[in-house]
Amino acid sequence: MLKRSKSKQLKIAQKKYYRTSQSSSAFFLLIGLIFVSTIVTLKNNSQFTYNKSKIDELFSFDNLDRNSISKKMEVDNNHKQILKVGSIDELKNTDFNRIDNYASSVRYDGTSVFELASLLSPYTKTEAEKARIIYSWITYNIAYDVSAYLSGNYGDLSPPEILKTRKGVCSGFANLYEALAKAMGLDVAVVDGYAKGYGYVVGNTTEINHAWNAVQINHKWYLLDSTWGAGNVNSGQFNQQFNPYYFATPPQQFILDHFPTKREWQLLETEYTKQQFETTPEISPEFFKDGLQLVSHHHHTIETGGRFQVVLSAPEDTIALAKLKSNWASFNDAYTLVQKRDNKIIVNVAPPVGNSQLEIFSRNKDASGAYQQAITYKVISQNAGEEFPKTYSTFLEKNSYLSSPLNKSLPVNQLAYFQIEVPNALDVQVIDVSSNKWIKLTRSGDVFTGNVLVSSNKIQVSAKFLGDDNYWTLVEYN
Repeated sequence: MLKRSKSKQLKIAQKKYYRTSQSSSAFFLLIGLIFVSTIVTLKNNSQFTYNKSKIDELFSFDNLDRNSISKKMEVDNNHKQILKVGSIDELKNTDFNRIDNYASSVRYDGTSVFELASLLSPYTKTEAEKARIIYSWITYNIAYDVSAYLSGNYGDLSPPEILKTRKGVCSGFANLYEALAKAMGLDVAVVDGYAKGYGYVVGNTTEINHAWNAVQINHKWYLLDSTWGAGNVNSGQFNQQFNPYYFATPPQQFILDHFPTKREWQLLETEYTKQQFETTPEISPEFFKDGLQLVSHHHHTIETGGRFQVVLSAPEDTIALAKLKSNWASFNDAYTLVQKRDNKIIVNVAPPVGNSQLEIFSRNKDASGAYQQAITYKVISQNAGEEFPKTYSTFLEKNSYLSSPLNKSLPVNQLAYFQIEVPNALDVQVIDVSSNKWIKLTRSGDVFTGNVLVSSNKIQVSAKFLGDDNYWTLVEYN
């Protein structure tokens, strides 16, 4: 009985399943007939036309759920970052110069994200190339809308509008990058936060003021800012200048001037706090390009009672100079003295009373062209520091180091003790400019010393080097 019972139950089950399948088939057949009938009706209706703009509207990137990417950003209960973060070293085999050249050659005057993506795609094979060509095309072709930023009336920041006007504020740049990246099959997100850009004031970052992007390349996340990559604003004018630094910028560097509202977008193992962000000096790409590192003064504001030193670590071939500014007017060079010793750049500062701004510039000593701003501090001084003597370019280029005298003016008719280190110099002389009297300093290795009777207000220190009969002025007192 048990066996029959099992057999009966099986047959009943099979029969029941058969009847259900018949019912389902009939139902789907009915739906199919209705669908075909509807298509035929629409086809015969003269009002049924293909409307590309309507389709673009229905599938516009503005209607996509940006949180869909954020949902992939899983954080465990201890808020530990589990995102895979990419390194710029992993992209070193990509020929970005080639991609940048392709991007600069692509001309497009339309407003369709899909059309532009289809023009850029043939030049790329990898995710890294796709991410880069989008960055490059935007930075070459979209301008920052300074007037919109200053007025607070940003207008339509959708990708089609940015393509139409060829300008926008940061959200417009970020939205366009996101749209193009998605059109080319990349995982991407817009990141909101705080940035130390145009108009930034230390400690005044209560409102979100910037937007940038994160993009996934080979299952790892990278940070980029196409707005800052497009150029800079100076005196209220936008200067378009392609800057590759803000593509796949190392998170440890990016966080210094980009603080996201969501902690996971720091892409850092150790959380960087808002207080750290607000108190860190303003550091530019040149700082990292020239291999500089902070040794002293890790905070943006320096409070002092007079003279002080800022010390930076630097490669042998990096040189620097510094300027003090107040109310955007520069003080003369006597307020700073930049020297180098043992791969350390020492910036001596003699600030005036009150508030000023210390700007440090750097470049490779063999490079041509101007120095580039590397780091900026705010200085608050209770007392005025005594000014320094003037140094010439040869002083920096020869890695000279002046120990004394360190005051701009020397007492007349008194002995002054000179000590200066000039690597590879054959001879160093102290010159009384008024009388043209030359006093030879005693050499001990690279260090030259001696007591000199100062008989006039203008004294120069000059050096002679191997293979050159000329004497080059290093320092001048006046």
